[in-house]
Amino acid sequence: MKERFKNLFMKSSKVIHWLESPGFLAMQKAGNILFGVVILAGLFLHYFEGISVILNNIIIGFLMITMFSLFFVLSLKFYWIKPPKFIRKGTENPAQLFDRYSHWSFVYGIIIYSFFASFFIGGIVVTVVHLIFKLNYDFSKLYYNLFFITTAVFTVFYFMYHVSMKGISTKVIKVRIRLYLAIIATITAGLFGLSLKEILLPLVTYLGIGLAWLTYFIEKIEMES
Repeated sequence: MKERFKNLFMKSSKVIHWLESPGFLAMQKAGNILFGVVILAGLFLHYFEGISVILNNIIIGFLMITMFSLFFVLSLKFYWIKPPKFIRKGTENPAQLFDRYSHWSFVYGIIIYSFFASFFIGGIVVTVVHLIFKLNYDFSKLYYNLFFITTAVFTVFYFMYHVSMKGISTKVIKVRIRLYLAIIATITAGLFGLSLKEILLPLVTYLGIGLAWLTYFIEKIEMES
């Protein structure tokens, strides 16, 4: 299990480094990809305008998916909202911040980073469902639910990164998990009867789900070792 996550992180890192590497026209390769897709989509829509509305939507959808996907992948390399100095501690981007095993880096990840990541993922979902497949779907709670799901997924990947890539002991991780579970239980108990319940309860619930899966992965690693 540990090696699987390590391979996943290493491959993801290679993709990000490749996208950031120099490309043509004094741009990074990510910029070249987006620029090329925009040009191709523009040429296609110009020369084949009116032939097929469905085909036009697919081309536009492909452009938007490419854009949102690049923003999602490269969001690790750019502070959309720069945290205070006592949180970022000299780091220049979220990737460097998440490389630090600290409470503040985790909090920034489950709130700020997860918010923007869920926005980009939501953009891809809306494009595929509504623009390409023309399906009628109520998107009113899409971003709301995606945010909480993203916090749970981030929780798993954050700690598994430090276990598989940084060599943090599983015992240290398990102590941190118990701490966060205790905090979640305390917050949940304090929410009864409060108006904030509708806002915070889903967050702590999904965090609990993320920590539950994380506990499974940690115990799986301990069993395999």
